[in-house]
Amino acid sequence: MKTNLLPLCFIVLFSLNACSQDLKKLDNTEVDSEKLKIAQAFANDFFSGLKNDSYYEFNDVAIDELKNQMSEENQKALYKQLKSQFGDFQFLEYAETWIQSNNKSVQINRFKGEFEKSNKKLEIRVVVNDSNKIAGLWVKPWSDMLQ
Repeated sequence: MKTNLLPLCFIVLFSLNACSQDLKKLDNTEVDSEKLKIAQAFANDFFSGLKNDSYYEFNDVAIDELKNQMSEENQKALYKQLKSQFGDFQFLEYAETWIQSNNKSVQINRFKGEFEKSNKKLEIRVVVNDSNKIAGLWVKPWSDMLQ
């Protein structure tokens, strides 16, 4: 059953391209702190809301493709699947940031997510584009290597 979830991906626009591009891990001093704050707040609010039987209202924080894909129903279905396998969301911690070598304005932020029934961390990956909008979201098992 876990293979049905893993990897669970919601890939939109830039996120799809990110997998096939030459990527560079940023030193913490190179990270765009505004993009990181946006990504971290989004991920925390997204999962905390779902944990509390609500959902995330995107408003203008994400690209249209992601907003359209992540309806209330889809968000709740995603969380239900995560919760059944890993338990409720507990917290996330920042791990690292990557960029595409040919597109430095798109920032790929990786967080380690803690879920109550899992003894392993899950990766919560949030992509922020050059307009400071959420352009992608992944949830998958943590790997020290960006995959």
